Amino acid sequence: MTKTLLKSAFVVGVVAAAAGCAGNNDAMQSNVDQAMRKAESAQTTANEAQRTANRAMQTAQEAKSASQANSQRIERMFESSQRK
Repeated sequence: MTKTLLKSAFVVGVVAAAAGCAGNNDAMQSNVDQAMRKAESAQTTANEAQRTANRAMQTAQEAKSASQANSQRIERMFESSQRK
């Protein structure tokens, strides 16, 4: 996702630069600055999404561990009840 966002920002920058070549340098710089701000915003959003995904993965792993521990306890209880 991050790579796609950065590629998109690069394309926007190239288009802005190409459009600026026909005009003056101030307009081109403004377009480049705007493209950079959008790219930085996209990167921030991607970083937040990655942190959220990492937290979700950690929570899922903790839930899996708890589930496995419960399954083992239930299995031991079942075996114990069968021996009686």
